Amino acid sequence: MAVRTSQLPTLGVTLAQFTERPGTALDACVDARRLGFGGAFLFDHLWPLGGDRGRPALECWTLLAAVAAEVGRRPGGGGGFRVGTMVTRAGLRPPALVARMAATVGQAAGAPPIVGVGRGDPANRAENLAFGLPFGDAAERAADLERTVAALRGPLAVAGSRCSAAPPEVWVGGVGPGGRELAGRLADAWNGWGLTPDELAAGLAGVRRAAERSGRDPATVAGTWGGQVLVAPGRREADARLARWGTGRPPAELARVVAGDPETVLDRLRALGEAGATWCVAAPVGGPAAEARALLAEAAGLPRRH
Repeated sequence: MAVRTSQLPTLGVTLAQFTERPGTALDACVDARRLGFGGAFLFDHLWPLGGDRGRPALECWTLLAAVAAEVGRRPGGGGGFRVGTMVTRAGLRPPALVARMAATVGQAAGAPPIVGVGRGDPANRAENLAFGLPFGDAAERAADLERTVAALRGPLAVAGSRCSAAPPEVWVGGVGPGGRELAGRLADAWNGWGLTPDELAAGLAGVRRAAERSGRDPATVAGTWGGQVLVAPGRREADARLARWGTGRPPAELARVVAGDPETVLDRLRALGEAGATWCVAAPVGGPAAEARALLAEAAGLPRRH
């Protein structure tokens, strides 16, 4: 089981991958595990998010394998620490291949990965085409998503005995009705990116109605959250950092950032937990990621690992 703290969901973090150095992500993963976070996650993008598309970008699944190996070789293995994707884009790879990669990552880490998976949106079209990959219409991408989830729930995704033959945990991402319906029918959890507590609660209710319609116990489908988090030692510093980081960014993006001193940020994450999130995965922005991890871990009282 992942490490939990009182009144908080399990806390995870994303790792830096828009860089030339894999060691940055590996070091961050080791630090997150040591500090007591529940897991570390990677984005599935072939070029950087925003800004200069020519900047370096490390590929999600090959980097995830390296991260998993780093976790697996630690004394005691992961010790409840999970690795995963936030989220794998269905259609970039054949579903059976995704399932086998997930099994391999699980074997390297010593615990099954968490595979967040989504269908992507029109903003991903240019990225796919730049790398010679097709980008289907909404119906085609939804079908790719369903096939990928089915493969991840099947025998190809089961790792070896080191993981007790456990399949990966599958989170379906997406705020639209199609993603919520699929999560309710097939997934372990639904992930809502950047949602408010009220939005998360409403979306999760829809997911669980879909689970009930498909004959599943609605309580077995969890809610999870991911989003940009800016944490600084004090509120004034957080406001200043947000203003600097937000220059030129869309107002709609800035409005979704959870920003403040550690207690302000944790209060928001607690509210998300009360809304149904069993995990909150923070993507640090606006300042040093190592500082953000340390501030959150200390304020949350996370139990450190050796």
